Amino acid sequence: MKNKNDSNHLLKKLASNTSTINKKTKANSAIAVAVLLSGMTMESAMAACDISPDNRYEFIDSISLNGSAFTNGSTLKNGDILELTPGYNAYAYRENWSVWIDLNNDDDFSDNDELVFSSSSASKSTVSATLVIPSNVNADNTEMRVVIHSDDISQNSCGFDGYGDSKDFSVSVGDGTDNGGGNSDDYALNQTPRGGNSENITSVEINNDKYTTGNNDGYADFADEKTFSVSDGDLITLTPTSNWDADWAVWIDSDSNGSFDSDEKVFSATGKRGSIVEGSLNLSDIVDGTARMRIAMNGDGNADADGFKYGEIEDYSVDVGDTDAGTDDGDTDDGKYGPDVQWKHDNVHVKVYRFEFTDVDLEYPKTALEDEFSEIQDYFDEQSYGRFSVSYEIIPGVINTGTKKSTFDDHSSWDWVNYYKDTLVGLGEDLNNKEDNTIYMILAPQLTTWDDENNETIEWGPKGGPDPGAFRMYDTGKYGVNGGGMAHEMGHAMGLHHAEAIDGDGEVFGTGDMDHVVFQIGDEKYKEKIGYGNIFGMMGNNAWDFGGLNLYYKNFFAEWDIKDDVPLVTKDGTYKIYAHDQSAIEGNLGIRVAAGNGKSTYWVEYRTKDGANTDGVQINIAEYVTENDTREYYYDTSYLLDMTPGSISEFEGDPWNGYDMKDAELVIGKSYKDKWGAFTITTKRTGGTLGTAGAWIEVEVEMH
Repeated sequence: MKNKNDSNHLLKKLASNTSTINKKTKANSAIAVAVLLSGMTMESAMAACDISPDNRYEFIDSISLNGSAFTNGSTLKNGDILELTPGYNAYAYRENWSVWIDLNNDDDFSDNDELVFSSSSASKSTVSATLVIPSNVNADNTEMRVVIHSDDISQNSCGFDGYGDSKDFSVSVGDGTDNGGGNSDDYALNQTPRGGNSENITSVEINNDKYTTGNNDGYADFADEKTFSVSDGDLITLTPTSNWDADWAVWIDSDSNGSFDSDEKVFSATGKRGSIVEGSLNLSDIVDGTARMRIAMNGDGNADADGFKYGEIEDYSVDVGDTDAGTDDGDTDDGKYGPDVQWKHDNVHVKVYRFEFTDVDLEYPKTALEDEFSEIQDYFDEQSYGRFSVSYEIIPGVINTGTKKSTFDDHSSWDWVNYYKDTLVGLGEDLNNKEDNTIYMILAPQLTTWDDENNETIEWGPKGGPDPGAFRMYDTGKYGVNGGGMAHEMGHAMGLHHAEAIDGDGEVFGTGDMDHVVFQIGDEKYKEKIGYGNIFGMMGNNAWDFGGLNLYYKNFFAEWDIKDDVPLVTKDGTYKIYAHDQSAIEGNLGIRVAAGNGKSTYWVEYRTKDGANTDGVQINIAEYVTENDTREYYYDTSYLLDMTPGSISEFEGDPWNGYDMKDAELVIGKSYKDKWGAFTITTKRTGGTLGTAGAWIEVEVEMH
């Protein structure tokens, strides 16, 4: 990091030796740059001290406050977020930012706590500055100074004349974070989280109503400041600032008794380090009216409404309305996610849009795309037994964004998503049509994010989803080998989740809480839900080698009529199951058996490829934890069950618990009894010719 900044300085000094540019005064700089500041009125407040940064190469382009344009005379409080955007006259350098407020109105920035933000590392992108202001401070019409700087700067900014830019404003400072308000005693925490600049809830968004907060020192009560209007099924999007995985939960105090009961939890999720989480609010047990909502983010365990050690908690007010709100025809949201969601067509059409940047061309050969789609066409033809086809069109021409790649590097991936969505809609594409047979592939040069913690560049990976039906791929420099990854993302774009598995901590099933941490090594948590846990399947951990879809995910495709070939077993008997991964059908491809809990179904299948043990059957359970991921337009999640739990603790030195699924089969001579006691299944014998559709295995089912 330091060497890179030193190199930046050398470039600037070389430039200054080869051209004559008069250093502008601070006043002239302010006039020159003011035109660039959208919606911001500059005022020459009384200067705490003079500084004269050299803004020939970088300048302050814009400043926003909590997501809105920042204006002179704004009122600030602890935890407010300034979005600080740099501008460059040529090369984009990594810069630092500092913000001061004259908290006691004594015309200097030298007192304790008046440096309210200082960036922890240099960046060439927009920086979110969470202001740290003592809660007991009130000040009217005092001075705030914002400085972008490549060079070191003094603790009070005075005398700075290095490379950078500065802006002074007149602001007021309120009472800081309101940790009480209203019935604060009723909702008091047993433990206040630690919080901090690197561990906080950055923003909350419900149905496009976004509220940006930031660091609130572990807790903030916004109940008197922000009210969300909510109804059942509404989309909630939670954005963290965090260097760790986080467990999330949302409660609404429906009975207004001053506490958040277990049946008042309306959302829960787990997010990877710094990742946005989103899903649908489940308000089936929440009555209409005004209530308090609590949002919790725990970076080291389960989110608890009463508090925890690491993370942050925020309270809001909500107006709970008619659960049918937001629908056009008065129908409820039933069927927008879960086992009733299916791909209704006997084909899928992929439109490929290619993008490039002003400084980086797209080099991905069209012939490589054609070869990869040929593999995908063969794959879906085999998986569907000839019942499904894939077509594609590579849209002529490559769209130039008109911006540098750095416009999207080190930014939220949503910036890229929103850009290509707007572009496609502008080109006349019916991108949000959920009923047609078309999905979209977005191909662009590799985008990246700089990881300050590990001092490395992280490449963005492929990603897709059904809302809208699109997936994005990147030019990694490897061509003709991406077909499996593309097929995986096509599955997401049509509506398939990852094929998961369950780590029951030595048992087939665990606690039923998919976010339960089974074990932890360092900062890495291994949970009951094993992401990508079906290591054999396309939607699990075997995409790049074109692993086969499991039977439950084949059922997602309505025109495949899979249930006709996978009968529901309701009585004792011995059942012959044929290989489901050989492109043809010789007999029943599997069986379904209802679980004793009254909601779940076991799907029993015989897999003969992908490294599976051909002396056993694989068992996936469906409709097991339907509330775990309720994003709209997604099919229900399948979970592979391990019939030999705990047998493999690592693979080639990797402790990932998914490797325990390498021997997940229920092999010949072994039995499994339903967790809820409805039946026992025993694998008996095999026959037919392996490598053909005639290979079979027999299982005995005894109903209880």
